[in-house]
This record gives sequence, structure tokens and C-alpha cells, in this order.
Amino acid sequence: MKRSNRMLRIIYTIALIAVLLCVINVFLVAIGKIHIRSNTSLNSYVQSVSLVSETIYAKRGNIYDANGQIVAQDEKTYDIICYLDSSRKRGNKPAYIDDPLYTSQVLSNYLNMEQADIYYYLTYNPKLYQTELGLGGRNLSEETVDAILSYPNIHGIGFKESNKRIYPQGDAFAPYLIGFAQSDENGKLVGKMGLENYLNEELSGTDGKHIYQQDKNGYILTGMYEDITPADNGFEIYTTIDSSIQQALETAFDDVESQNNASKAWGAVVEIDTGKIKAWGQTPSFNPNTLDIEDYMNMGSQVPYEPGSVMKAFIYATAMDIGNYNGDTTFNSEAFCYYAKGSRPYRVYGSPSYGCISNAAGKSWGTIPLDYGLIYSSNVATATLLTDYVGVDTFSEYLDKFGFFKTVDSDGIAEAPGYKNYTWPSEKLALTYGQGSSVTMLQLLQAYTSIFGNGEMLKPYYIDKIVDTDNKEVVYQGQRTVVGTPIKESTAKQMQALLERVVSDKVGTAKYYAVDEVNIMAKTGTSEIVEGSGYNSNDSITSVMLAFPADKPQYMIYFAYVSPYNYYNHTYSTPIKDLIKRVAILTEVGYNPSDAQISDPIVKQEMPDVIGMDLNEAKEVLSNEYKLDVIEVGNGDKVYKQLPEKGDIVYSHGKAFVFSGGNGIIIPDFTGWTRKEVMEFWNISNVPITLNGYGVAASQSLPKGSLADENTEVIVNFEQIESNIDVSVPVKDTGE
Repeated sequence: MKRSNRMLRIIYTIALIAVLLCVINVFLVAIGKIHIRSNTSLNSYVQSVSLVSETIYAKRGNIYDANGQIVAQDEKTYDIICYLDSSRKRGNKPAYIDDPLYTSQVLSNYLNMEQADIYYYLTYNPKLYQTELGLGGRNLSEETVDAILSYPNIHGIGFKESNKRIYPQGDAFAPYLIGFAQSDENGKLVGKMGLENYLNEELSGTDGKHIYQQDKNGYILTGMYEDITPADNGFEIYTTIDSSIQQALETAFDDVESQNNASKAWGAVVEIDTGKIKAWGQTPSFNPNTLDIEDYMNMGSQVPYEPGSVMKAFIYATAMDIGNYNGDTTFNSEAFCYYAKGSRPYRVYGSPSYGCISNAAGKSWGTIPLDYGLIYSSNVATATLLTDYVGVDTFSEYLDKFGFFKTVDSDGIAEAPGYKNYTWPSEKLALTYGQGSSVTMLQLLQAYTSIFGNGEMLKPYYIDKIVDTDNKEVVYQGQRTVVGTPIKESTAKQMQALLERVVSDKVGTAKYYAVDEVNIMAKTGTSEIVEGSGYNSNDSITSVMLAFPADKPQYMIYFAYVSPYNYYNHTYSTPIKDLIKRVAILTEVGYNPSDAQISDPIVKQEMPDVIGMDLNEAKEVLSNEYKLDVIEVGNGDKVYKQLPEKGDIVYSHGKAFVFSGGNGIIIPDFTGWTRKEVMEFWNISNVPITLNGYGVAASQSLPKGSLADENTEVIVNFEQIESNIDVSVPVKDTGE
């Protein structure tokens, strides 16, 4: 017991001494101006000792694609600090900028600033303790910092860590959905657009604090007050967008610009059974790294437009769903003249009449079945369905069920609701073929999920999950969301069968989108563009909504572009057909996995230089390494010309032309080639070719294997939409 008491007294005495030492230390610092541990006099410091509070910025969360590839991330950078107070020293050496002229000269080599501007910052106010250099001194790389610090005669330069937001895929990854983030005036990254703005709080995390005492020179002495509250980093966002599919869509935009003279284009790829957006984009676009933004509007959701004949599917679906449709029932496809009882239109064959509705280019097929009204894309057919089978009130109700003219409210996507013009008889008829009222691509995508699916309408979405990586917890999981069931499953299946015929029938308007790789169903559209109080007299919107495989649709593609009006725009389908092929390859839909060639992943690459190679060596490189379909032009042994040229973007399984000279040109089988491909053969071979018609090559004047030269005339005939169309009719149509 005595030993225990003695031990307690010893412990108590030690504790008491420790407390007394702390009190003495505080007393000496406060009164005696002496720091015990360093035996340093604090007289020269104490007047300028200050409590400093600094923000510890949280790391902004990364954004990923569907496969875990980084779409947006922070890059550690540095902001420069220039110390100006001449009393700031490290021992006998200056710790301030003692030579502003020399310093400004050096810094101008590494900063995006003029020397005069840097010199002004360093000298304009001699009373400043320190200064920063504005935007020009922010977000410096580690290499830049090391380079500046390598100068031995530069003093008074410091750096603090900062972050810059970078987007590794630039403008090739849906920038109008992802958006961008920028540093604010305090150096903190803040979302300004798209997902970066919508989930800014989740991405930002919670900043921490560093509170400490420092002396007048910015130094912290041991024992001074310091408290650190660490930052909680931001959540990480995983999207549903697939980078490979997105790249295929972006390539289609480039192709439709160059091949179809498009001034604008927009489109999306959606997984039908879930509503997941796999790709989304538009052109012109912008690069979030450089912010070369000309237009902040998201074409797919913020720009309502009159969609044209892709809307015809909804009047057909309505008629089927109410049980008032028989595809074999016939109707008169000649011009639909109408009058009205109140605001309800009906067909008339004489006077009085408010006007007449015609099919594209004034076309008439006589008396035809209603099914062929959609296959031909007849405006008269949809007007007939409205007046004789559906009724204006019922169609209006179904349009509401399909979600048109109101926002979709999906994942914070900025939207406009569109406008429903449905008062006058002409407006009610026009809406059946997609004119007079405006919708958005996002609304069309949502509505078509019911037709391509099982009657349920799914909300498209692109935020897959939000993850708290610090706690390894999924805090949000995107999911399949049914927002309505506008039609029965039996109606959806009936519509799918009819839309497949729009592609497979020899007179179907979507037959030019058919590809060998996978069977598709589709509805085409051509529409005028509202401009002021009327319509643009030169340009039109060409569009297609499609799904595949036709027997059980899994993916849907919508693609639209603005170009000079041409009745035959749908025959120039190569960019969209290539898109269908690429998406089919990437998703492995419609392919036999045992087929080695088509199961290869599609690859975007630069065309190599094979000029000068032996022909067999060039074929080996292009066929085996680049997976290209090599077309030999000539019968020599060495490559003298090539198309595409070196550096051009090519995709695996595309065509590559190599010219080897020799004694004449061997004519290939042009069947199935596009006009562009035939013209490339013409360009590289110098064999004159006459191109008749539009679409894809159907026949040729010289058979495969024939020998030709620059004096040989070759005629290639292309399959047209319909051989009996009067192309001389100068009619700009509001339907197909």
C-alpha cells in the first residue's frame, strides 16, 4: 500500500511539473517574448504574429464512362505566390523578390503573361507583403514550377497547390451532357454546365481547414497553435455513356458534315429495355478543355423543332391501340382536301375546302392499304387515320400519354418543352406528319421506347451511379424508370412488324438504311425549319429513328441533320449506315460470335502510308493490322497511290484503295457500293465513270474482272427510291 501511494505521488509530481512548464512557456512567450524550445527571442515577431485560416480544398470527384474510363478529372497544378516584403529573409538570404525586373523576365518565359504585366504586379504597391499574378499565374504544371525554381538567383517565389479540371476525351465525349467546371476567384473548381453543374455539390465534397499561427515572415515556430480539419473528397460519378459508341456517333457527325453538306447534326443511342443513354451529341460542339463554345444550347433537349414524319408512328400506334386499325384496309392516297365542322377536319372531294394535303413531291399511289401508307410515308394516310379512325381528341390524349410537349426531367438535362399547336383543323392534320408543333429529341427517344419495347415508356438517363469512394459506398444508383404505358404490348409488337417493313419492303422509305450486319426497323423524317414567321426556304431537317435487331430490339438510334433541301437526302445514307454497323459491332448485336471478322472490335485509326511498298506487303499491313477491305486498283507489284490518304481517319472493316499501276485497271464488282466509294475508285484509277441515280450501286456496264483504262467508259447505275417519281416537280414537301 505504501509503495502504491509513493508511486501515485511521483506521477502526480511529474504531471504537476509538466503543467508548470507549459504555463511558464506560455508566460515567457506572452510576457517575456522568449520561445523556450528554440531559445529564440520573440520580441521582433510578436507584434506581427497572426492567426491564419486556409481552406483545404476537397478533391473533385472523377467522372467515368460506362466502362470505367475517365471522362473528367482533376489535375494537380500550382498557383504562384510572389513575396514582396524586404524584411522576409531566410537567415542572411532574401526570401522576397529583390530584383523585380529579372524576376519578371524569367517568369514571362513560363507564364502566359507579358513581362510588363508581371513587372507591374511586382512593383505597383510597395506596401504589399505578397501578391499573386491573376489567372496567368494559376494552374501551373509541376514541370513549370521546377523550371522556375531552377533559377538560383530568383528569390521570394512560392507555390501553393491548386487543381485544374481536365477532360481527356475533349469534344469526343458528350460535352453538352458532361459540361465543364472552372476555378472561381478563390481557386475552387465549380461546375458551370451539364453534369458538372447539376451534381456540383456531390462532386465538390467538403473542404477542410488549416488554422495556424505564423510570424511576420510567414514562418510557423514549433509549439505555435495549429489545427487541421481534413477535407472530404467529392463523390465519383459513373455514366451510362460508352466511349466507343460515343466515338461512333461523333464520327457520323463528321461524315454527315463532309458527305451530306450538313451544317448541324444531333443524335443519340439508347438501350431500349433500360433507357440508358449510350451516346449523345451534336455538331457544332465544343472542347471542355479549351471552352471554344459558340452555342450553349443542347440540341437534343433545349431546341424544339418540327420533327417531320418520324411522328407518323404515333398516329398509327394510336389507331392500333384503340382497336380501330386494319392494315389491309385501303384508302385513296391522292391529295387530301379538307373542310371542318367546328375545329374537326374531314375529307372533301369538292368545294368548299380549306386546302389540300399532298404527299412528298405530290406523289400519289392510287388506292393502297393503310400499311403502305406508313411504308410509303404518306401524309394523306396519317390525315385519313386522324379523321376516319382515331379522332382529334383521342390523338391528343395519346400524344400526352407519349410524353410530348412537356419536359422529361432526366438527370438534370436542361430542357425546353416544345409547343403543341392543336387548335385549327390544319394544325391537327399537320401534327400527324410532324409539322406545325415542336418536340425535342429527348421526348422522341422517350416516346419511342414504348414502341420499340413492350409498350412501357422509359425515361432515358445517363447517370449510372454515384460512389463515395472514401467510404466505399454507392450513394445513388440509376435505374430503369417506367413513366407510363401509353400502348399495349401487342400494339408495340404490331408497330415493330410494320416498321421493319418500312426498311425491308422494296418501296420502303427507310430501305437505304438497311445493312448486312443486322436487321433493323426504322421511320424516316424530313421536315421544314421554322424561321421567323415562316419556314426556311433552303434548308430542311433529315432524320431517322431506328432500332435493332428487328426481331427483338435492344438499341435505338436517332440521327438528324440540317442540310440544303433535297428530296433524295435519305439515299445519302452512308454516314448513318456506318453508324449502325459500328454500334452493332460494339454491342455485339445481330452477330454470330463464331464469325471472327465481325466479332473483332471496331477500331478508329489513322490511315498508314503504304506508298512505295510492295503490293503484297501493303495488303498485309492494311488487311491484317488495320482490318481494312483492300481494293486493288491496277495490276502492278508496287503501290503508287492510296485512298484514304496517309493520316486520314479510317475504321476497321472499311474500304482502302491501293493503286499499283501496271497494264490497265481491273474493274471490281460495284454492287452495294455507295456513290462516294465508286467516286474514290474513279479518283484513284482515272477510269471515267458515269454515275446514274442515287443510293447504292445496283448494276454496271462492264462486268467484274474487265480490263479498263482512262479511255474506257464505265456506267454504274444506282438504285433509286422509286423509279416512277417525277423528280421534275419543284415541290418542297413537309413530309418525306
